[in-house]
Amino acid sequence: MAEATNPAAGGAETIDEKVQRMRLVLLDRETGEDRYCTLDEAEKWDWANPELWRIVAGWQITSFDGLVNMLYMKAEKGIDEVQILQAPRFMMLSGG
Repeated sequence: MAEATNPAAGGAETIDEKVQRMRLVLLDRETGEDRYCTLDEAEKWDWANPELWRIVAGWQITSFDGLVNMLYMKAEKGIDEVQILQAPRFMMLSGG
């Protein structure tokens, strides 16, 4: 995998390390709240529920593996914070 220099760490930082340290911001459209969450927390979400949609950069993410893949793509571009839009399906389809 690609490596990038991390001056704060005094050495090279791998893409895996970047993904682990990435900030995830969950924007809940139903409640209007936004908060930071961890990758461990995201892994425990109910990914099988088709009534709850999660969108990252315009793409619907339907599994934890899909989220991790998106985070790897963002990390390769040097992005260190990702917003996850979460809303019930009916809100997304109605333009919510």
